[in-house]
Amino acid sequence: MTNRDRVRVIFHGGVVLLVGLLCGYPAVAEAVAGDESMRLWHTAHEGLMMAGILLFAVSSVLPSLALGRREASGLFWSLLATAYGLTTGLVLQGIIGAGAFGPGRSPATMIAFAGNATGIFGSMVAAALTVMGAWSALDDAR
Repeated sequence: MTNRDRVRVIFHGGVVLLVGLLCGYPAVAEAVAGDESMRLWHTAHEGLMMAGILLFAVSSVLPSLALGRREASGLFWSLLATAYGLTTGLVLQGIIGAGAFGPGRSPATMIAFAGNATGIFGSMVAAALTVMGAWSALDDAR
């Protein structure tokens, strides 16, 4: 993976981290008001902060992975799918005030579900490609 791709992962990690930090405001405001959707904003706040930090962490190990061009591209795009899928899903859950862990009846719930599913699938692909790249780098080192 090129240094440009690594910097792009860092940039997108910062964007997602910023959105996660901003989701902390509704969580605090709703906690004061006693609203039940506070839990969803709290989840968005923590989940997106973790997703941003995940992108920072993975970007630091990218130079150590032995991946082909297609696999490196797949890792890059799966990281972005994870970050922005979860951003869409978790923020929409906070806005609509309902969890979206299955298809719902409203368009907003369906979009939130699709975002969550994209984020989950992207994270699994990213983890698998990271393991593949590390395994390949270990083989190359032997």
